[in-house]
Amino acid sequence: MEEKLIYNLKKWEAAEALFVACFGTLWHFVYEWSGENFLLGLIAPVNESVFEHLKLLLVPVFLFTLIEFVYLTKLRGCLLWRKWQSMMAGIAFIAAFYYCYTGILQRDVAWLDVGSFYAAAVLNSLLAYRLLQAPCKKERRLAGCLAWAASIFLMVLGTLYPPVEMLPGLFLSP
Repeated sequence: MEEKLIYNLKKWEAAEALFVACFGTLWHFVYEWSGENFLLGLIAPVNESVFEHLKLLLVPVFLFTLIEFVYLTKLRGCLLWRKWQSMMAGIAFIAAFYYCYTGILQRDVAWLDVGSFYAAAVLNSLLAYRLLQAPCKKERRLAGCLAWAASIFLMVLGTLYPPVEMLPGLFLSP
């Protein structure tokens, strides 16, 4: 990969970490601020459950990825796939960190939740930076489109029909 592209990629991913941290923080309150708008609730957190908080990372990363897709033309073949992979790592981190620390402390601590979100925003960007430098087949564009579509579909489905009986710890507010 050429040096200029790598330098630009560093700037893009640093900007993404900042964007995700700021947008995600505000995104936490959007549903309430909207007067509990049903359509907005499909993509914004509607309660304090772990599942709903995963939207804080997924939505801003998706939006930033769309912006990158327009501007980072040399990476379009792999961008959606690699960015989805890094976003999923961030989501896994948030969930794993939450269940580990609450298992140890036997309680929820708000500043640890917020800190894990910010850590996931940075992890997402660092991983995306590394993944986007690796060789990738252009066919991954379709895989990336399908992965993002499935993730957004499952996010909406989990909001509309949360499987509380199967996964109460994921879908119920603490």
